[in-house]
Parts: sequence; C-alpha cells; structure tokens
Amino acid sequence: MCGIAGIVDPKGVRAEILIRMSDVLRHRGPDDEGYLLVNKESSKREFRGKDTVPEIQHAPIESALQHDNGFVLGMLHRRLSIIDLSSNGHQPKSYDQGRLHISFNGEIYNYKEIRADLIREGYTFESDNDTEVILASYSHWGEECCTRFMGMWAFAIYDSGKKKLFLSRDRFGIKPLYYYAVNSHFVFASEIKALLQDTAVQKEIEQDNLYQYLILGKIVSQNETLFKNILELKPGNNLTVDLVSHTVRQYEYYDLATAVRQIDFKDNSDFVDGYRERFEESVMMHMRSDVPVGSCLSGGLDSSALVSAGVKLYQGNEFNTFTAAYHDAAIDESKFAKAVRGFFPNIKEHYTWPTASGYWNDLDKMIWHQDLPIASTSMFAQWEVMKLAHQHKTKVLLDGQGADETLGGYSIFTGAYLLGLLKGMKFRQFISENRLLKAHRSVNTFNEVGRAAFQYLPQFLKSGIHQKERLGTSFISADSNYQKKNAPSFVDSGKSYLEMSIQSTRYGMQDLLRYEDRNSMAFSIESRVPFLDHRLVEYTLALPDQEKIHNGWTKYILRKIVDQKLPDEIVWRKDKKGFVTPQQKWMMELKPQLTDYLREAALPGILNRDAIIKALNQSELNSSQVSEFWKVVSLIKWFEIFSFSE
Repeated sequence: MCGIAGIVDPKGVRAEILIRMSDVLRHRGPDDEGYLLVNKESSKREFRGKDTVPEIQHAPIESALQHDNGFVLGMLHRRLSIIDLSSNGHQPKSYDQGRLHISFNGEIYNYKEIRADLIREGYTFESDNDTEVILASYSHWGEECCTRFMGMWAFAIYDSGKKKLFLSRDRFGIKPLYYYAVNSHFVFASEIKALLQDTAVQKEIEQDNLYQYLILGKIVSQNETLFKNILELKPGNNLTVDLVSHTVRQYEYYDLATAVRQIDFKDNSDFVDGYRERFEESVMMHMRSDVPVGSCLSGGLDSSALVSAGVKLYQGNEFNTFTAAYHDAAIDESKFAKAVRGFFPNIKEHYTWPTASGYWNDLDKMIWHQDLPIASTSMFAQWEVMKLAHQHKTKVLLDGQGADETLGGYSIFTGAYLLGLLKGMKFRQFISENRLLKAHRSVNTFNEVGRAAFQYLPQFLKSGIHQKERLGTSFISADSNYQKKNAPSFVDSGKSYLEMSIQSTRYGMQDLLRYEDRNSMAFSIESRVPFLDHRLVEYTLALPDQEKIHNGWTKYILRKIVDQKLPDEIVWRKDKKGFVTPQQKWMMELKPQLTDYLREAALPGILNRDAIIKALNQSELNSSQVSEFWKVVSLIKWFEIFSFSE
C-alpha cells in the first residue's frame, strides 16, 4: 500500500511540485520515497528524497531544482513496506534495462503464481515482490496484463520504447486513482489533495455535482468528483497518455455483468463447497505479507468469518483484532467480538470507544484525509479502529467490505427477493420466506418490497418521492441558481436480485471503499478486503438467489461455511449493525457546539443556513435524515478545509 503521483507536460515538469505532492502523500508511505524525471529525449534521472532508504544511492531531489533539463514527465512514489521489506521494493522501479518504470499502489496477491508462469517463459527476477511481477507481466502481455491480476491496485507504467504512460485501476476500485487532464497537462495521484499541489490544477467546485450531492447524496457520474476537471479513473479501467501527441485514452478492461454471465455451474455443483473453497483461498491470498496481519472485528458475521479463517492460517501465533465498542447497549457489539475471542485463544483483542467529542475534535482531520465530504458519523468508528491498530503497530488489516453487496446483506435485498418470488408466481414460497424473514431478521418486509418496487417507477416519480422524504432539497438556498424541480436523475440500482447485486457492487460500494482507503492510510495501514477477490465476487453473484436468502436467513451460504467454526450467536445472529455510531445522541450532545458553528460558519451560497439549523432542532428526524444533517455539516467543513471561496 503506497501513494503514487506524476505529471506529464511538454512545457516542463517542475521538481518542486513533485516534492510537494510527495509531502502531502507521506501518510500513505512513510517508509521510503523515490522520484523519476524524464526529458524530451527520453533520458531518465532518478532522485532520492528525505525519506528515501539509505541503500538507495540516487542523487537527492534537490539537485533537480538547480537546473532545468527539459523534463516532460515526473513520477513519484511513497512506500509502505509490506512485501519484500528490502530496498528491492524501492520505487519508481525500472525493468528491462530501463525501458519500463512503475509507480504502484496496492497488492497483487497472486504474484507468486504469475511469477512462476513468467519464469517458465524465460523471465528472471532480482526481487521477491509483486512490483517487479507487474513490470514483467506488462513486458510479456502488454496492457492485457491486468486481467491476470488478483488484487487491488492503482499503478502507472512509463514505457520509454512507446513513449507512453499506462495507468490501471483494479476491477472494483479498491485503490484510488485521480487525474486532471486539461490541454496538454496531465497529472495523476492517489489522492485529490496531491493533485492540488500542482499550480496548473485549478481548484474549482463542479456546481452541478454539488447539487447532485445535496439532492441524492451521491454524484451520478462514477468518475466525476466535486472538484471541477478532477476525475477518478473508473474501476476496471485503464488509461494511456501518449507523450508525443498528448492524447489521453481511457477504456474498460473488465465488466462485472459480463464476467458473471460467463460463470457456468455444473448440474451437480455443490454451491456451499464451491463458496467455501473460494472464500478460504481468498483469505489465504490476502494473508500474504512480510509484516503481521490483523483484522477489524465488529462482531458481525462478515468480519467474524474473516477472523475465523485468518486465525486458522496463523497456526497458533497471536492474531490481533480491533473493535469499536460503546457504552450504549443498543448499538454496542463488543459482546459478539468477545464471543469470537472465546472461540480462538490466540486472538489478542483491542477495543476503542468512539465519542461525540472525539468525532468533533477529529472531523477536520478526517475530512482532510478523505478529500471529500463524508456521509455520516459512522465513518468515525472505522477511523478510531484504524487509529487503534496504528497505536498497536499493526500495518495490515483484513476488513469485510463487499460482503453485503455481493451476498445481499442489506435489507433492501430481501424486498427484491420477495418481489421476484411474486413476479415468478411462487406464492407459497413468498408466504414462507416473508414469515421467516420477519422472524429471523426482523425485517419489515412490507417496506422492503415497497423499496424494491420503487425501482420500477419512472424517473420523475422517483425524484419527487425522494425529494419529499429527504432533507437535502430543503438545505438548498432559494437564492441559489438551482431549482428544486430540476432534480438529477437516479442511477438505476437494479430491479432483480442479481441486477441489484451487480449495481451495488459496481456503484453503491465506491464511497465505502474510499472511506476504507483514506481512514486506513491516514494511519499508514494497509486495509485488505478478501470478499472482493474478483473470482469470489463473480461466483457469489452467479449463485441462485436461494443460496443467499434461504429460510429467512440472509447471506445464507456464508453462514453455512462458518457454522460450527464460530459461535451460534454470531452465525445465526438476527440483527445487523456494521460500523455504527449513535448519530442522533451525538447530534443532541453536540448541539451547543453545532449551533454556534452553524451560526458563524461561512456557508457556500447554495446552502440555506436557517434550514440546517432548523434540522438540528428537530426531534422527529429519522435515521436517514440525521445522516443528511451530518453530511451537510461535513460539506461545510470541506469548504473550509479546502479553502473554497465564492
């Protein structure tokens, strides 16, 4: 896990900008730093910075400031050492006698298997890390190499033979990659704040996207941000920059729906064994590390399943888990985490207790790391867990992101499932599942079927209902240039259970993965998500619906594979929480500070101060509306932190 960045500009790349970009990304990789500068004749110079490991003898970056060699490409790397801790892991790394150079963030978990394949093809390696394997793979297979990778990544390869920069992002967008391409100036980085260090990048708000964010809680376009002209490379996409013509081309190399359709089950398939095999292999791959691996442990099914598999692979060695706990019994899950600890004696458990005052004190820092506003206070629980792991010097954590999206863990999936039974005229099964879902999962099935049916409505009706139920519209000032009747269109979240799963995995999870990446990297921690091994994802989505919801149990197949491996109170647990915080209580507890802040804060013109303060004083807000209130508070903070002026 690392930080990467680079600039392409025929008018010249300034080394001092690269240094500023590196400094602002230091939290992503405090263990090492490196630079590569390339001039018009493809002559390359490598430099060292203040954090470069002593074994690297390149000249210091300051020497590049003393003269202009007509550099048209600059790349930098910030390293968090996880695999091959030696100086062989230094980047940007060169290959093929200096023809290829890479700056890479992430992990290719199957690098050992790919390395063995390439050795059989005649390739040799000087290191034992995945970075060199990526370069050799690109040398052998070209841009199609990324289809062979299992893992999470964002990387940039400079191909001096083709005078081309090749960028790639993993299938689900686990690792971030942003870019700015205006005229012939192209700049990329792991985080937006690094792009903003480049004086050529104009820091402006994309007003249409800001309006969408307030109305819908998200931006409709998957690759756009709240910053004008700052784009996110889409998951499962590659991008090339021609250093001669300065043309930029982006294209998709992976489509989840197509991959799922290609799964062909045999008539006698044992789905439980098939899922178990893929799940356990994924966890095994995600445990590959040259530093200790621990795990987040909420006490829920997903993180408990990861811990059960991870502990087994640790073979009696101490396995650290990290849990957010509360004194409020309504949301506290620590008793379930303790139950997992009781099952595995080699677990060493650690707890943190998030508080309202802690959230308010850390909010500015958290938003600075996130680069964008956050949707609710629940992100703070994850922030505190990462902080706790950092305090206990744990560099790698497993986390359960992706399980709910692929297995249908959210309550709306029950509505889609029941609606599918009705549409298929399976009335007896509908009656049975409806009754059991109420008993086993306490699901309000009437509401959830209604939410699923909502997807069949025309866009104008969806927009009208959404605006009526949510607060976002009321927060928009009457003096702004935006009219409430012109609400943006929704992204279709799917009608069938499968469609909803695909859309949730492709789109609904993107903000959660951003929170995951930034919260972990804020504390120089690599967070790994085994449920998002693409082979496991494809297999899971292709499974028959009844393997995921069965006899009133959601995520049924996951429960089956951990039955007898975890306490029954977790395997057959009836409630679901996840990373939660007592948002409404915190709202009331912080009311004096929030009132003072909202009265004095410099609000952007699009916001209605009175409406926001009114929401603070309402006692009948539902949970979604409370989240909307906290979202707009974070938006105001975001304006301040990134110094926008209107």
